[in-house]
Amino acid sequence: MRKHITGGQSNEHIYVQQFEIPQIRLFELLIQQLPLAALTQQCANALLVKSLKNAEYPVLVDIGIGTGMQIVNVLRLLAQPSDCRVKQLTVVGIEPFADAVRAAENNFAELQLPFQVYVTSSIGFVEKMTLTELRALLPAHYDALVVNASFALHHIQLAAQREAVFGYIRDLAPKAFVLSEPVSDHFEPHYATRFHNAVTHYGLVFEVIDSLDITHKEKAALKLFFSREIDDVLGHTEDVRVEKQYAVHQWLELFRTTGFTLEKPITSFQELQEMNGAVLRADVPQRYAVVFKNEELTNVFWAKP
Repeated sequence: MRKHITGGQSNEHIYVQQFEIPQIRLFELLIQQLPLAALTQQCANALLVKSLKNAEYPVLVDIGIGTGMQIVNVLRLLAQPSDCRVKQLTVVGIEPFADAVRAAENNFAELQLPFQVYVTSSIGFVEKMTLTELRALLPAHYDALVVNASFALHHIQLAAQREAVFGYIRDLAPKAFVLSEPVSDHFEPHYATRFHNAVTHYGLVFEVIDSLDITHKEKAALKLFFSREIDDVLGHTEDVRVEKQYAVHQWLELFRTTGFTLEKPITSFQELQEMNGAVLRADVPQRYAVVFKNEELTNVFWAKP
């Protein structure tokens, strides 16, 4: 609050700031150990596999690919079903953090799969790209396009930019657009309201962390990730901050106004659906949700134009 009032904020995006432990590394730890993230990616990965497996030459565009570990897991899952038709898959990664892109390329190079994988990357922010630039990343021929964005698009600062990015994705005519996001209105410009929303959301997240059977050092590392987010949500001015999460109704409205139809191609999940009190639910309308203490903390959407 003192920082918000007196200034002194960094003007750099939270994921490109030079922390002693990079935020992208903490995000990997979060995916591995936090039930909220693990259940969310379980849901998103299953949706991606279902969307890709019946094509022979699909393209998977990942916005905010990071070090590529989610897509590595998707490709491993895709190699398992006996009815998978994929012969060659192109991964297009968009990511502002150059070191993460290099790590992703190394992670993909180590894969051994029954189909060919080609990887191309673009270092930058998707909201600063044009539709022409996005189309230029795609191969000349493919039979299905799937777009994935996990915990990335809430970093787009302006509502108009979000609408433009969704419009570009729509114009690419994907078979599926899979979006995973935290649920809380931190886009809210009114400080007191945003403070209340942040206390509710991060308070529950910290309760989940405290319930984990991991070391104090690992809990501290997870809390450090979210502490930096809280610092951005509550310590930075509107023109600087990038942690601008939407509530459910705001994402639903964005999908509607940009011409997407929301569907739920998977109605139940056979794998683990509950971890430390967090539950993956498929019975909520137009989305999948990870719920803790009756509060939705993350959402996964499956949409098509």
